[in-house]
Amino acid sequence: MRGAVELGARPAQAVLDGAIGLALATGVPLRLRGPLSDADLAVALAAVKLGGDVEATREQLTAGGEIELSLPRPRAGVHLIELPHAEAVARALWTLSWPLALLGKPSELRLRGPNHADGAPTFHDLRLGWAPFAARFGLKIGLELTQAGFGSEEGEIVATLDPAPALTAFRAVHRGILRQVTVVAAVGGGRHDAAQEAAEQVVRAMRRRGVIAEAERVPLPLPSSSTARSRWAITATAEFENSVVTVSALGQAPALVGPEQGDRVAERLSRFLERRGALDSVMAERLLLPAVLCAGGLGARAGTPPSCHYTTSEVTGSLLQLATTVRQALPVRAVVDGAEGEEGVVAVAPQA
Repeated sequence: MRGAVELGARPAQAVLDGAIGLALATGVPLRLRGPLSDADLAVALAAVKLGGDVEATREQLTAGGEIELSLPRPRAGVHLIELPHAEAVARALWTLSWPLALLGKPSELRLRGPNHADGAPTFHDLRLGWAPFAARFGLKIGLELTQAGFGSEEGEIVATLDPAPALTAFRAVHRGILRQVTVVAAVGGGRHDAAQEAAEQVVRAMRRRGVIAEAERVPLPLPSSSTARSRWAITATAEFENSVVTVSALGQAPALVGPEQGDRVAERLSRFLERRGALDSVMAERLLLPAVLCAGGLGARAGTPPSCHYTTSEVTGSLLQLATTVRQALPVRAVVDGAEGEEGVVAVAPQA
C-alpha cells in the first residue's frame, strides 16, 4: 500500500473532498493538520459514517496538530447523514457517491441539511448539471428533493445510486452545438411573482446577448413552518451536444428583484459560452475524482483500465493541486495542461 496522502493545513474544498473520496476507495490514510470545522468536518464525518465510528473520529478531527486519518471501507446500503452546514450537502454527494459506486451494489444517500444556500449548488444544479456527467461514468443517480432547506434550515435530498459493474471512460473534449438554454424558477411558499420575474430577467438578458432562452416554473417542497413567505431559486441550464452547464441564484420575498439580478446569472453563463472548454471550473474539479478512480482500475474491471479526457473553461489552483494529490494514492498519470485562470485540458490515464 502507498504511504499517506499529504494534505497539510487548510486544504481547498475540492482537494479535501477528492482526497476523502480516494481514501474511502483505496484505504490510503490521509495526513493533515487539524482542527477541521464546519462543512469540512461535516464531509469528513459523513465519510466515516459509511462504515465506522463517527464520535471517535470527531474527537480526532477537532483536535489541533498533525492528524493521520484512516477511513473505513464503505458499506453499500441506505445511509442517513446529517450535514448541518451550507455547502456540505453537495460536497458529500460529490464525494461519497464514487466510493459507493465501486462496490457494484445499489445504495441510497439521505442527506439532511441546508441544500439552498448562497455560494452552494442548488438541487437543480446537482440534478441537471452533475447527475448527467455521473451517468456517463456509469453511475445512474436518481435525485429527489424531499424538503428544500434555505440558509440554515434543514432540508433533505435523497440520492439513489445504481452503479455499473465498473466506471466507464469519460471523454468531453468538445462541448458541441448549443441546443437550448432553460431557466428554471423553483418556488415554494407565498407568492411566486418574484421568482418568475427573476427567471424572465435571465431570459431577457440572454436574448440581449444573442442566446434564445425559455423560462419554466417548478414547485419546491418546503416545511410547513416556512410556507408563509416565498423562497425561490433560479437555475439557468445550457445544454450542448456533449456537455451541460448550470448557473443559479437564490431569493426570497419580499426582497426586491432588480434587473441586475438576472444580469448576474446571464453574465456568468455568458462567460462560459465565450470560452471553449466542455466543463466549467467547478465540474472540472469535481469530475477529477471519478476520472482517477476509473483510470486506476478500481471496481470490478477486467483488462487495462481506460483513460479519461476532458477540457475546462478555466483551470483553478484547486484542480492543479488535486491532480498532484491523487498521484500519491493511485498509479495514475493526472495531467492538467493549462495555466491557472485560462482554458485547459485534463488527461487521466493508467501509469505506464
